[in-house]
Amino acid sequence: EAVVSTQSTGEEAERKARALSVEEWKLKKETGEIDKELEEQERQEREEEEERERQRLAARKAEEGGEEEEEQEVSLRRAVSSLEIPSQQDVELELLRKKKMELLLKYASDDLQKSSENAKTLLGRSLNF
Repeated sequence: EAVVSTQSTGEEAERKARALSVEEWKLKKETGEIDKELEEQERQEREEEEERERQRLAARKAEEGGEEEEEQEVSLRRAVSSLEIPSQQDVELELLRKKKMELLLKYASDDLQKSSENAKTLLGRSLNF
């Protein structure tokens, strides 16, 4: 009998609490507070979702940017390594050739220059003046 009365008291308290909650909800609904609370909650959820999306995009860009920079660096290293760098002897020979050409143009007559060009042509440009 004591157990039955405790259960009925508990059930009665629960019914009263539910009824009170329903009355509060109806009052808030009539005054528009429920709608405002829901709107505020939805706004906060949207803002949180937008922030998470911004963070995901920033992380993705950082990841892609890092990969892109690494790819560019590797590509640059390949390009630089494939360049042929002239030796000291090649540089000296090219400077000497240019200096000879300048002197030839400065001191040689037109006839001598023409004959030099003809000789180069006949010999397949193997002469370096």
